[in-house]
Amino acid sequence: MNTTQTKAPEKNATWRIAKIIRVSTVPPIAALAAFSVFLATDGFYESIWEYIAAVAFITLLPVTAYPLQLIIPPFKHQGREGQRNLAFVMCTLGYILGVVYGLIFSVGAPIFTMFLTYLLSGTTLLAVNKLFRFKASGHSCGLLGPLAALAYFVGPLTLTVSIPLFLLSLWSSVYMKRHTVAQFIVGGLIPVIWLIVCVLVIL
Repeated sequence: MNTTQTKAPEKNATWRIAKIIRVSTVPPIAALAAFSVFLATDGFYESIWEYIAAVAFITLLPVTAYPLQLIIPPFKHQGREGQRNLAFVMCTLGYILGVVYGLIFSVGAPIFTMFLTYLLSGTTLLAVNKLFRFKASGHSCGLLGPLAALAYFVGPLTLTVSIPLFLLSLWSSVYMKRHTVAQFIVGGLIPVIWLIVCVLVIL
């Protein structure tokens, strides 16, 4: 059931702050930031090509959903819902390509862990949204996954930034009526759970 309130808040100064926070924490930006930080993490990448592949599949490909939504017939007339649906498609495609790339080129365990976590998280998010009709937040899923990965691969000190960032994103999404607290939290728990599973199995 979709319990998100539908009445949008007034576009005042607070709304603009919430909008800035939400835009600056979108999943592609969060992924790009995390993958870039991993460049300075010893042993994460075995070659620069792993970083390039991660950015291409996890960041750039999902972003194409926004311009493509304006021209692809099944999605162009659906407004924000069409944009959301196409984003799911492009993200899933990127995640699949990431895992396939990882298997073909035998990438290192850390980046393959990330690829697999993204794929499993995206699949679970899609199932929760479509099969159970619960609008778990894709925004939260795409934000908390990289933040959790930073805490594991870089260190718990990153939590001093990650926790406030997550809380600000939660506030902005709820304030702008994009999600309820429950929807945002459930969306965020999905990648955390899968990251733990993948770490235990792969690393």
